[in-house]
Amino acid sequence: MTAPPETPATLTLLDAQEANDHRWLLTDNTTYTLGRVANTDITLPYSWVSRKHAMIQREENGRFNLLDLGSSNGTFLNGRKIHTPITLQNGDCIGIGSTRLLFHQDTTPPRPSAPTGPDLDEMTVAFVQKQVITILICDIHEFTKLSETMGDQWVSQLLQRWTGGVSKLVSKHEGIVDKFIGDAVMALWAGPNLRDNIHQALKTAIAINVFTSNLSREIPNLPWPLQIGAALNTGEAMLGNLAQDGQNNYTVVGDVVNVAFRLESMTNRQENLDLVMGCDAAAHLLEPETFFKKYSFRVKGKQEAVEACGCSFSQLSTYLGQNAGLPGAL
Repeated sequence: MTAPPETPATLTLLDAQEANDHRWLLTDNTTYTLGRVANTDITLPYSWVSRKHAMIQREENGRFNLLDLGSSNGTFLNGRKIHTPITLQNGDCIGIGSTRLLFHQDTTPPRPSAPTGPDLDEMTVAFVQKQVITILICDIHEFTKLSETMGDQWVSQLLQRWTGGVSKLVSKHEGIVDKFIGDAVMALWAGPNLRDNIHQALKTAIAINVFTSNLSREIPNLPWPLQIGAALNTGEAMLGNLAQDGQNNYTVVGDVVNVAFRLESMTNRQENLDLVMGCDAAAHLLEPETFFKKYSFRVKGKQEAVEACGCSFSQLSTYLGQNAGLPGAL
């Protein structure tokens, strides 16, 4: 089958006085990194831009996708922050801090249908209730260092495979992927049975760890094996949904989310600490002190230390195995 003809595409810096000196032709590569450092394909030397901030990837059919690489300030498309890869269309505006970039492509495949007219104005998050939820954060350790070692093409391919596999695992265990942030996933469980939610989240963490390890063995010439850290937290949050493209897109806001992210950052600092769990979550487990060690962490944004429990993935597997008869357990 003959490949479709290439369609010219460009990226233009809108806030530059000399636009011709700040226009990039997207025809030579399959991936283009945007970042602050000089070795990126599209260099944006501004303090609000991360070293490697975002990536534009070209598909075989000529379509271009925008992906955030876990940047500090986020990547926006037409004013909306992106968390997963999204297809670019002619006239789209990419925002990075106060920098604006215009994407132009003469012919692009259409996006999936989206609400228009009055419906578009209603597409704001409506928080429907306060609810106790369980949050799971999983993150690939040393990913920035790994991406600098292996290169941008590898980063793009790995993230596509990892996010796709992780999404299926979260769904399999009755969770919802709230967002991907670079090499991290945030998933949530909001059902009425808290113990069931926590066991499902723990089971998901084990599954993601196994999936990541298997994926690591499939990739040649890795300088070190892929490893993840995980954090689980349970607490009250504002839970809302946004109906778009025929689906309900959930989002959560609350201290339970912020603490979960802080706890996950602790997993790479101590040996045999693969998962950290807030004490409110651990309180719903049977005899957690038998399998989980207690910790006290100083985290950003908290005046008081955060009390938590932690364990290795091996210990977690043992706990789930011995509690296999409980809802949500192995």
